Amino acid sequence: MLERREITRDTLRPLLGLKLRPDQAHLVAPNPVTIAQCAYEQPGGYVWGLWDGDDAGGLLAMIHPREYQHLEQGDDPDGAFIWRLMIAADLQGKGYGAAAITACRAQAHDWGLPRVATSVVDTPDSNIGFYERLGFRRTGGIVDDEIVLSRDA
Repeated sequence: MLERREITRDTLRPLLGLKLRPDQAHLVAPNPVTIAQCAYEQPGGYVWGLWDGDDAGGLLAMIHPREYQHLEQGDDPDGAFIWRLMIAADLQGKGYGAAAITACRAQAHDWGLPRVATSVVDTPDSNIGFYERLGFRRTGGIVDDEIVLSRDA
């Protein structure tokens, strides 16, 4: 069962070592980059490790739109933004991504936000189908050349 946990000194190293499949490297930044950016560049950003028992399985980074100081025109001020979601290559296809989205929806509720939003790389091999299967719909928005999707929390 997937569990979202805060990153600590003791849990950092296993999360840094997680990898995507080589053909997915262009879809999401490496975990060390996400952790550093969230800590130092994203006010209102939160990052957690995703764990299955004692095993690191992925990383989740979200932005609280009401704490984030750099919303742009078209950004949803009521949508908890899934900034990065990474599931390790050897755990993909086992329901961990869907479990992570459930955790995102719960976090949106905890923040008092009615929606969850994300964006995906606009390529033929993007993970847009994954999000659409979980109830996300395209908003028509584009952020940093990525397709924006949203769903009710």
